[in-house]
Amino acid sequence: MILEAEVYPTEDEKRVIQAMKAIVPFSEELDDVEIQEGEIKVIRVTKEGYESLSKLRNSFRSNRILDTARSLLISKKGDIRPLRFHKQAAIVGRVSLVDNEEFSPLGVIVLRIYYDGDPMILADWLAPRTERGKPVNEATLQDLLYGRS
Repeated sequence: MILEAEVYPTEDEKRVIQAMKAIVPFSEELDDVEIQEGEIKVIRVTKEGYESLSKLRNSFRSNRILDTARSLLISKKGDIRPLRFHKQAAIVGRVSLVDNEEFSPLGVIVLRIYYDGDPMILADWLAPRTERGKPVNEATLQDLLYGRS
């Protein structure tokens, strides 16, 4: 997965990094963190493994946004799409998805998930469909790791 955010000149780089960590925890010392300098800086974090997505998975459940997350994650063709998060909400520790960058004046934090298996298994693990607010046909960790549903 790749987590990426732009840092505008009016923003504090450390606050943007903290906002990114609210979505996917990472260590600036241990993980692959790249900062591209320029008029607008870009922070890019590259991580491997499902563990990095566990906090996000739990956030989708606790914020009761599984259906929204799923609809933004999976395209009509069944491909995995990048997820966009409201940067200002993340700065205060809230996970808030946006489907249009216009709704986040300071830009968004973008998460691109790469998964070798069936994208629907990833979706069923990260953001399963719900009925009456309860997850249904939720994929297990074993399903995710071994690519079966």
